[in-house]
Amino acid sequence: MKCPKCGRDTEWLRALSRVDNKTMICDECGTKEALDAAGLTEGSSVRNAILGCIGRGSTPQERTEAKVRATGNKWAMENFRDTHN
Repeated sequence: MKCPKCGRDTEWLRALSRVDNKTMICDECGTKEALDAAGLTEGSSVRNAILGCIGRGSTPQERTEAKVRATGNKWAMENFRDTHN
């Protein structure tokens, strides 16, 4: 399949576009639209950490850890480690 938004070949289209609420798009495009809606702009470290998890089969825990790591907050990283290991 080809994503109608980015044009890349993908195995599936399982994200609903926020633009028209009709078009199915790839995971990465869907995530980018959600991040735009949340105000996380291009180049944001949190945005980059989230996008880095797409397509590699990451677990919710891995995605959360990436977000916490992206903040650079030492206490938050220690707290995450203590509560998730």
